[in-house]
Amino acid sequence: MPPLSNQRHEGFARAVCRGESASKAYSGIYHVTDRTAEVNGSKLLRNAVVAERIMELQGAAAQRTTKTVESLVADLDEIIAFARQCGNPTAMVAAVNTQAKLLGLMIDRSETTVLQRPAPLPTKVLELSESEWIAQFSKGLGPRPALTDGAKQRKAEARKLGAGNRRAVEPPITWDIETDEIKARGVIGLDDDD
Repeated sequence: MPPLSNQRHEGFARAVCRGESASKAYSGIYHVTDRTAEVNGSKLLRNAVVAERIMELQGAAAQRTTKTVESLVADLDEIIAFARQCGNPTAMVAAVNTQAKLLGLMIDRSETTVLQRPAPLPTKVLELSESEWIAQFSKGLGPRPALTDGAKQRKAEARKLGAGNRRAVEPPITWDIETDEIKARGVIGLDDDD
């Protein structure tokens, strides 16, 4: 059936085929109020020519959808068989991957987006109170409590050691080792520029 001669009826049929309600489609085409659109949209749905055109458009859309998926899978099956006959494993793998993507069995990870990354936390397990957890993970700019008992003390020591520096300074690492080269207690300063 060719498109309807009345362009508004054709537009109405296409809008209903896209999934719009009869009243919404009618108000969009004819620019009328809600009550008028409800009454006349219902009447236009009962029009034999318009109803036949809607059925035809819906049938064509359904046929395109099923034909597309089924025909592509069938074509890929033929490609896999041909690649097997030719001894081309690369073409077989590519066709199988395409089939899996088409059927929704495989998701391309490069197209996915990470919405939230894990927060950087110490490696040992910590038990936080509710107020500490809220202060640590809330988006506010308020003060955050210390996560360990000695954290405040280390921060104070770091401030004393690096009074002129803006960056925090960790306390030096000490060790006791007896080898031929070192027979005394040694101290390493991590922030020495030497």
